[in-house]
Amino acid sequence: MSARAMLLPERLSGHWPAVWAFAFFALLPFGRLAEIPLSVFALALPLLARNELYRPALRRASRCVLPLFLCYWLPMLISSLDSVMPQTSWIHTIAALRFPAAALSMAVLLRADRERMRVNRWVAVLLVFWCVDAFVQLFFGTDLLGTPMNPDRLNGIFTRQYQFFGPTLAILSPLLLEHARRRWPTWAWVGVFALTLGAVLVAGMRTGWLMMALLLAVYTTMLFRQQDRQQRKIALALPVMVIGTLFTAYLVSPLFQARVEQTLTASKGSYSALEEASSLRLPIFKTSLEIFRAHPVNGAGVRAFPSAYMRYAGAGDIHLQRSGGRSGASHAHNVVLEVMADTGTIGLAGLLAGVLLAWRLWRRMTPASRDAAYPYSLALGLLLFPLNSYFAIYGTYLSSLIWMLFGLWAACFNRKTARHPPAGS
Repeated sequence: MSARAMLLPERLSGHWPAVWAFAFFALLPFGRLAEIPLSVFALALPLLARNELYRPALRRASRCVLPLFLCYWLPMLISSLDSVMPQTSWIHTIAALRFPAAALSMAVLLRADRERMRVNRWVAVLLVFWCVDAFVQLFFGTDLLGTPMNPDRLNGIFTRQYQFFGPTLAILSPLLLEHARRRWPTWAWVGVFALTLGAVLVAGMRTGWLMMALLLAVYTTMLFRQQDRQQRKIALALPVMVIGTLFTAYLVSPLFQARVEQTLTASKGSYSALEEASSLRLPIFKTSLEIFRAHPVNGAGVRAFPSAYMRYAGAGDIHLQRSGGRSGASHAHNVVLEVMADTGTIGLAGLLAGVLLAWRLWRRMTPASRDAAYPYSLALGLLLFPLNSYFAIYGTYLSSLIWMLFGLWAACFNRKTARHPPAGS
């Protein structure tokens, strides 16, 4: 597997899979550049298939990756047959074939514990940098790289893609928190939890807030169930830490104050108040259901939501009015509604089958493999939580993130091998 170990310096060439996996996460703030590491893994698959040393591991990985990918991809394929935007649907369906190729390569190349631990360590440092960088931007108006703060949301290193910063940090935070919990002192774990929570709060994206609330519930429950008294003391300290972080974020961030006040308008109970509190999501949710009713079997077509929205939005839809009738919402802002609108009942069946299959694979893992896979399982659970409001789940950004995390997850499932060939061979 050479090509001078995928064009990396000599010192890192033996660890090139870990380097490229880390590069994906590091490049997320910079548009489509994150596609480069994903493509490297996808293009590595034919080389792995030709190498007899990797074939047994590749066969084992295929039994994990391919069934789950079919649950995701077959609904996309079927929805494209009569999509309201056929060209867009077919492009996304065909382009999605790079995801299982990348995940399979990762499952084989990163199955050694030391390589995944290296990725986790580097990502942990990266996320700490993102948090510190965000607070520098909050207090001084520009971040450490000179990026000015977006007027609407704290964007940190994500430049113009401000909407991705908070949710992405929340999604990836299990990699930081699990590395810190296992490798760092107790006070450092509590500190990075507070730092991450604070950065997600001041970022102003409520999608990230809900993810951190879920994460808090998971860790509180997990720590209380530990036999170690020290771990239980940490669980008791978490609510104090959260209250302190919330209070501090409210004091230092006008953006956070504004988002809290907007959210609290829901307490008025009226439809207009709920609409304001949800950032005008209710018309989008309603139209998503109308699209599903009109295309119940295979949906309107993957990524065809913008065109379908124009057809099925109600009279006086606020999003159509704001654009002068030229456009509506770009996606459903919810994973279940997006699956329903884009791929219909077939997509819902695929989603349910994928969840059940992933759970079955999880149950088949050894305790050591589950422990190794826990950070990625938690990250994927946060990303796919059905009650949250998301950006497009079939879009390139989230799809790439899902399958790269799943590649790391599958590497844990694929870790039982008689002999590991060198990663750079």
